[in-house]
Amino acid sequence: MVVSGYQEKEGSSLTPFYNLITTKTTHLKQSVHPWSKTHNNKLASRVYNTERILNAATALHLISTRTTIPVPRLLSSDTNPDGNAWLETERTPNGLWLDVVRDRCRMPAGKQHVAEGSECDECDRIARANARRFVTDEVLPQLNGLRSDVTGLGGRVIPPLWVTFHEEEPGWVPKRVEEGVEGYVFCHGNLHAHSILVHAETLHVLQIVDWEEAGYFPKEFQVWSVTREEYEALYEDEEHRKRLTALMV
Repeated sequence: MVVSGYQEKEGSSLTPFYNLITTKTTHLKQSVHPWSKTHNNKLASRVYNTERILNAATALHLISTRTTIPVPRLLSSDTNPDGNAWLETERTPNGLWLDVVRDRCRMPAGKQHVAEGSECDECDRIARANARRFVTDEVLPQLNGLRSDVTGLGGRVIPPLWVTFHEEEPGWVPKRVEEGVEGYVFCHGNLHAHSILVHAETLHVLQIVDWEEAGYFPKEFQVWSVTREEYEALYEDEEHRKRLTALMV
């Protein structure tokens, strides 16, 4: 499946890492080769984009078959002749990013917290409380119950972006657990408000999405955030990042 022309098609967008297309029934994500200037002014491609797509497909299959965590239904995934990969999933009706709930009141007419067109702190509070409870009670216990003696997933070890954001990605390779040490746990890798879909009306969690950096890691990697402040703190905690990197290399 060679997909092109994402920028021109309705319901599509281009990010530094992916081309995205959304239809009424499907969501398609394809890796791209973004380029950035290095210190010597030469162009260098960011690594792992294709691997992230393929990793997400493997993770979706594992989570959908071994847990009850709601995830998008995987339709297809493979690589193109140019080396890029795609991931096609079924679109969830009435899904809404947790990050955008606050944009307006989600309650029906006559029960709205604020006037039409105004941001709604109460809907945001309800949705985030639902998400925090769901992740704590349903998602994390099931992820922690998935164990492996080897890091990564399917032979790939994709570093979480918040671990490698301020440095060159270290090219981690699968690492086997030491004898007598508890096995690695399955981690989402980037679980925050923009990877949680809630129902646009009930504000309950519908799905956990964006599994590109998922895999088996030391339990210290099992972190998540439900607010922007918590998420940004992961990127700025240098000591925490160094401790995690030391566990993997």
